[in-house]
Amino acid sequence: MRTTLATYLQRLEESSPSSGLAEQRSAIEAGRRLYLSLDPAERDAVLAEFASRVRTEELKAWYGAPEEPDSLFQGTSISSLTVPCETERPLRLSGIEALEEAIAEHYVRLHDRHAETVRRSIVEDVESWLDEGLYYGVALPSKLVSQAFDLRVPYNDVVFDVDGHRVDPHEITHYPEAVREAYFNRAVERLECFEGLDLDRRELESSLILADISKPRIEDYRDNILLAPVRCNEIAALMAGRLRALITECSAGRIHPPSLNVVIYDSDTPYTYHDCLGGAGDIPSPVLPGLTLLGTSGTIPAFRWLYAYRVSLISQKMMKGSLWSEAHRRFVPFIFFGVLVPRDAEILLDMRNLDTLRYRGNVSPPLEFCHLVADLIAAVRGREGGGPFNDLLDRRFPQA
Repeated sequence: MRTTLATYLQRLEESSPSSGLAEQRSAIEAGRRLYLSLDPAERDAVLAEFASRVRTEELKAWYGAPEEPDSLFQGTSISSLTVPCETERPLRLSGIEALEEAIAEHYVRLHDRHAETVRRSIVEDVESWLDEGLYYGVALPSKLVSQAFDLRVPYNDVVFDVDGHRVDPHEITHYPEAVREAYFNRAVERLECFEGLDLDRRELESSLILADISKPRIEDYRDNILLAPVRCNEIAALMAGRLRALITECSAGRIHPPSLNVVIYDSDTPYTYHDCLGGAGDIPSPVLPGLTLLGTSGTIPAFRWLYAYRVSLISQKMMKGSLWSEAHRRFVPFIFFGVLVPRDAEILLDMRNLDTLRYRGNVSPPLEFCHLVADLIAAVRGREGGGPFNDLLDRRFPQA
């Protein structure tokens, strides 16, 4: 029997991937207070500094994606090793466990394929590093997670009339508040794939906004749409911890990662998604223009938000899309990432906390931005501070 998303997330309470949430909350509180204390000119300078960093990640992603099939080393720092998993046919996933097993098996296979090349290419002794695994993480598109949890629904179950409006969930924020509430109350009862999650309206709307009408060429999806997964940070943290154990098992103990990072992204960048998640408040909710980052494992300091953006952009470019894959019979379900030399990992990543829970729900641009504020101000003015935040923190950090 396929594991439902609700059943899978229950395992989060059985694991211990949540260290550091109190420290993250404190840093976010400080960032919000700092930002609100700025005058308009300083805020503009901070936002310009942030936009510059986003652009830097986009440029690094542009020249970080391999242009040749056998190009192993390219890019910089966290995307120095960018290795696609290529298959001759699309993955047919019987559940989330099948996806985890596929990722672990391909991790070991691609580690063994490239380990000797790394030994020959680097002057330092890399044996202890290779024992921990050549790749620190994996990026995968959200709809692969949707397939694993069978988050499909008949089209007419999500597009229907409410109070005289033919509601298209992709445009949900354009309807009157009463219509949105009535739509939610009816739609949530129809979506059996989310049963047991007790979704709030914001979560359901965010999933529907990113729902795909174009789908993998699999007969089961005919006349259905694929919903986007919800609570992606929790999915990523759970998957990362389970992958770590599976990789060790698949390699018969040869490879034992100290932790592993999982990034989940969507190729769309709809502004309605960010509006739905509260992008109109007093703190910026910056839209990363290349795609929508849904979830990542690892504490905020362990794996930075903009690093996750970069590896997602590279992955999106290399995967190209299901129609291209079907036409060319080249399927890339996920991408592995590693650093060029071990000292890069020591400087840039917290290798012991890449699989911990970041915070509840999906990646929140306002929370991530607040965590960056002190560093952004340091770049333009050199000041720091701290203070209280709002109820968004209470929803995302219930254990803090």
